[in-house]
Amino acid sequence: MDSVKVKNFIILVLLIVNAILLSVFVSDTLRERAQRSGAVEGAVQLLAENGISVAEDVDLSEREIETLSLARDTEHEERMVTNVLGNAAVSDQGGNILLYFGSRGEAGFRGTGGVEMNLHSGEYSARGDLTGCARDFARSLGLRTVSEPVSLNLDEDSDEGTLELCCSYDGVRVINCVLSFTFADGELLGVYGTRVLDTVTGERQQELIDVPTVLTRFLSLVLENGHVCSSLDELELCYNMQANAAGEATLTPVWRIETDTGEFFINAVTGLQETVT
Repeated sequence: MDSVKVKNFIILVLLIVNAILLSVFVSDTLRERAQRSGAVEGAVQLLAENGISVAEDVDLSEREIETLSLARDTEHEERMVTNVLGNAAVSDQGGNILLYFGSRGEAGFRGTGGVEMNLHSGEYSARGDLTGCARDFARSLGLRTVSEPVSLNLDEDSDEGTLELCCSYDGVRVINCVLSFTFADGELLGVYGTRVLDTVTGERQQELIDVPTVLTRFLSLVLENGHVCSSLDELELCYNMQANAAGEATLTPVWRIETDTGEFFINAVTGLQETVT
């Protein structure tokens, strides 16, 4: 057999082997998907048997996010504060608390992510769009927020009241980083709450509990604690920020379950119910 025939034979053998490996991979993938789908359907059926329906638009797909370590960056913080207050004098109060005094208002920032801002009248007009004004202000502080407000307590006739926006990181909701925006006569006068800290200092991939597990865990919590609900309306993989006064924080993956009677939070790593503060 000449060298050309040998080469063609080897190529043919490699093609056959690759085809076999590909068919095995596709078969395994389809089998895993079928098993996952069956497990999800079983969990949904178990909820239904206990009087809890799952809304048709609930996302029951698997999702992955990493556990992140964060740190406060006071230089970045000062630049962002300058964006909204103008050139600001800084006063160190100790305990990792910084006060900023600018031409448009005053602000206090804490190592834990706490924010308190008082804005001067006439500086930030909502121009009839209070939610848009709040989002733009958060963006000027270097923060991103989820699309829908957490709560609205506004008098549309006088453009007064408060609204709350939940911060996000890389498109993922951070459930306990919520900012409250206070309006009077269509002007933004105050911002209070907790922000996401500035810089990622580390990341860690951890195995998260899957959707069937979180659904059955949710049912266990309902039955164990005597909660009453009849529908599961949203299932979202979020972050919970745990921060200390030194300006260090961890973003931990948490499953947020919204029902017709309230929200449940389950740690996506441990499977334990999460307390959100």
